[in-house]
Amino acid sequence: MARDELAFGRFRLQPGRQLLLDGRPLSLGAKPLNILTVLVAAGGDLVTKNELIERVWPGTVVEENALQAHISALRKVLGEDGGRIATVPGRGYRFDDPIEHVAVAGTSPELQGGASAAQHSATARRQRIRPWMAALAVAAVILAVAAVSWQSVDFSSGKAVHVERYLVLPFVNRTGDPRNENFADALTDAVSGRIGTRFWDSEVLGHTQAFVYKGREVDGAKLARQLDLSYIVEGSLLTNDGRIEALATIIDAVTGTQIGSVTKRARDGEDETQAQWLSAGLVDQVQWTVTRAHRREVVAGKVADGDIRNVLIRAKIAMDGPSLHTAWPKVVALLDQALKLDRHNVHALCNAAAARIQYSQVFAFNDEAERTAMLNAAEALLDEAVRIDPTRTMLHLMRGDLRIAQGRHDAALAEYQRALDLDPLSADALEGLAVADIFKGEPQAALLKLNRALAISPDDVYLIDGDLASLYMTTGQDAEALAAIRQAATANSGDTATWMALAGLLQLNGHPDEARAALTTLRRLNPDITIAKLRLADANASSQFQYAQERLYAALHTAGLE
Repeated sequence: MARDELAFGRFRLQPGRQLLLDGRPLSLGAKPLNILTVLVAAGGDLVTKNELIERVWPGTVVEENALQAHISALRKVLGEDGGRIATVPGRGYRFDDPIEHVAVAGTSPELQGGASAAQHSATARRQRIRPWMAALAVAAVILAVAAVSWQSVDFSSGKAVHVERYLVLPFVNRTGDPRNENFADALTDAVSGRIGTRFWDSEVLGHTQAFVYKGREVDGAKLARQLDLSYIVEGSLLTNDGRIEALATIIDAVTGTQIGSVTKRARDGEDETQAQWLSAGLVDQVQWTVTRAHRREVVAGKVADGDIRNVLIRAKIAMDGPSLHTAWPKVVALLDQALKLDRHNVHALCNAAAARIQYSQVFAFNDEAERTAMLNAAEALLDEAVRIDPTRTMLHLMRGDLRIAQGRHDAALAEYQRALDLDPLSADALEGLAVADIFKGEPQAALLKLNRALAISPDDVYLIDGDLASLYMTTGQDAEALAAIRQAATANSGDTATWMALAGLLQLNGHPDEARAALTTLRRLNPDITIAKLRLADANASSQFQYAQERLYAALHTAGLE
């Protein structure tokens, strides 16, 4: 029987057995090896500290510094590749590089997992692809026809999409202060509401149904059967170092198993938006946890492709491979399959548009005509999705990205502002507004928005650092731009745009050897990038931005990029 080894750089990981460097086994203890296996198996997704501890030290009380020590040891073993293990401040770790699956005969499979280029931005973490530095644009080609019969799906039955049902149990006040009881209730409603508006193809039981269980012991399996639930979210309100902390545990209601726990600490001070702010952080993490669980089930072959969600996950896995250019026919076929299951499904339309954005982001298009065709196809998909569901924040974020790619920056600002109006706690919307400001040559306005975005979502520091590098470039602050882009590369070592900017800024700051090394990494991640393709993404930008970009392109050319 065959089993996959997982290859990255000069390393091969044999899950649960050993790590090889250039074919030679390395001396690595069982705990670090298990940590590396869990991180790699997550396919580029965040793995929280709690989850790592639970997986590697099951049933054992372990201090967090033990985990940190093993992470440090792993990075030393990986040497120059140690940066692939990215720290997500205050939350956990992520393995940020493309993984190649190499079948090896004669062993049994122990681990299957779809690996992703870290940007999945587009991530599994978020489907929106951020236009950064070079206004990375939308992509390509008319959808191919997949071999799925329209008549094979009964649209009236709704069987093409499995709607997931969530129950958020009332948060339990464990702070010891009865005055926090109302706050716990407000947080319950905020989390329920946000799941209902952010999750695709899902519904959440309302306040009346949920609060029947307040203060009661519940039988999760019985509840799941009675209410036809997919997931149960159990919440607690705690205190940590004098500050309120919210904890949410996600339970697969069908199997009764816990698939993850997430936490979010309250901001300093008290204000009426605290519950909404906490719910935003918690729900984002819940969404990533559920998405990761879905992805593992699909990769392991535990689900069929009759559900649009599963087809879209397969498409995302294909997009996240090391070469989207070669994977594109498969991606198109899968997206066609999803749209044929339900041509009016907003989730499928959104993903089809996101795929075109990502195709362009990795510069896989051949020429300007193909890129334009991609932009037009993405626009048609988003127009249809917005017509069906005009209040979904994600669609307006993606429309903003599309307008940036088209050089229509005022229209981009309008879309990002619409997204912010729909969700005042959207760090993505603020970041999009900042990007539009940078393209328009308004760095101070951009800086204010980036600071607000960072206050809302401090875990998005990688994105913010990337934008800051772009901002500093437009104001001639090359040293500050280099410092910011180094931080971005440390947080996410698999992002093409980051390495492109890093190579250019190293050259501009007088580090030619490092610039050439960064360029080598860039070519390994993405051999399709050329300066000519980069210039296509600068349409209608301000003269200030254009000047900064041309300086960057000249530096990249000096470093060796054609």
